[in-house]
Amino acid sequence: MEEALTALEKIGLSPNEARVFLTIYKEDGKTGYKISKDSGIARSKIYPLLSSLVEKGLIFQSKEEPIVYRSLTLKELVAKLDLDRQKHIQDVRENLTQLDTKVDKAPVWQLASYEQAMERALYEIQTAQKSLYVQIYTEDLTPPLIKALERAESRLHDFVVILFSQHHRYSLPFRRYYKHYFEAAKKADYHGRWLSVVADSQAVVSGRISEEVGSDLLWTQNSSMVFMAQEYVLHDAYNLRTLNKLDKEAREVFGADLADVRNIYFD
Repeated sequence: MEEALTALEKIGLSPNEARVFLTIYKEDGKTGYKISKDSGIARSKIYPLLSSLVEKGLIFQSKEEPIVYRSLTLKELVAKLDLDRQKHIQDVRENLTQLDTKVDKAPVWQLASYEQAMERALYEIQTAQKSLYVQIYTEDLTPPLIKALERAESRLHDFVVILFSQHHRYSLPFRRYYKHYFEAAKKADYHGRWLSVVADSQAVVSGRISEEVGSDLLWTQNSSMVFMAQEYVLHDAYNLRTLNKLDKEAREVFGADLADVRNIYFD
């Protein structure tokens, strides 16, 4: 019940409107008096709330006396929300395209949360038109991200994914990715997981995801930082491709787990 109320509040209903809607949703054909009684909201407040919900198109009221109320079904409600969303998007598009904007590509923007970072990463993947370079852990791959990467692979020639997995689960519904293999060592280096999404050589979402020391994630169009992030992904890909092609020889030289690859310091 509480989760349903919260969900309704997220679409713009007040707490009392949400409670009234749910009361009607559970049983159509109630009078205002019965809705007041079942919802626990005073009769003096119930009729303005009912009028508001009718005006918003979320409930209907009968023409005949006594007046009773019916809510939208779940299917009707979802269809209405989708229609409203499309209208809002169109309104924003029409009105904002009339405004002049100046974009400063120099700043580096701190992303406030893991959720904001993953939303930005998804956006960059979905909108990339020329190239996409990604480093990501399977633990951070949501179904929308996987679907977006699958679609990006089909439309882009310059498409590289470096795939990390703490549990060595590398199966994905697309083929152009390199398994990193050195997750344990990298996690120790970074004290967390790493994310990097470089789109069209124009923007990068990058940083550390860590429950241990706190995440530090950014987004920028700064050309120097975009270039460095892209080169970092490319050089990972060069090395992993070499190890894959020379698998047997590489394991003879660097050990069965290739761990000696990381021994880069001269004695």
